[in-house]
Amino acid sequence: MHHEISRNLPLDADLLYRQTLNNCGPYSVMAVINILKNEKISPELLASEISWRIYKNLTFPRGVVKLLNSYAIKTKEYVLKNKTEKEKICWLQQTVDKGFPVIVLIKVHHIQHYVTVLGYDENGFMLYDSLQEKNIENPRKTVIDKKCRSGNRYYSYEEFLDLWDSGGYKLFFRNWAAVCSL
Repeated sequence: MHHEISRNLPLDADLLYRQTLNNCGPYSVMAVINILKNEKISPELLASEISWRIYKNLTFPRGVVKLLNSYAIKTKEYVLKNKTEKEKICWLQQTVDKGFPVIVLIKVHHIQHYVTVLGYDENGFMLYDSLQEKNIENPRKTVIDKKCRSGNRYYSYEEFLDLWDSGGYKLFFRNWAAVCSL
């Protein structure tokens, strides 16, 4: 019998919000709090609390980590830029298997962007991405990619690695990840 590889962390589907400008950090934190503590917190409240911001609200990873810590969520930061593609994929899969959501910094449409890795199947990752397309019926919410059992955005492993490999500022935070746990 063929066993399908698939794992996902449950994010409340009510929380698939479309972010306000440059607030991907707080929206990612909202998703982590919901998964680990089963609480619903306003992402805009989180946005008002986050620190380590520069011009136009861009947030350094330290700001995301400090905000998580202020909600009693432990974080461990990693930079995986020296790992092979296969090692990066395995590392993320094993982390999700332990029940830990992972916030990563990717680059999409020329902007640095935080997303939360919630699951995977044999072909790719499931994420909560606050920049996912708006839902026409409710513009505060996003559309959901068909392959998602959790979250709203699905990327093949190859697509995801391309975005993650181009994340970070110059040489800093390339393949950055924060593993979140209680």
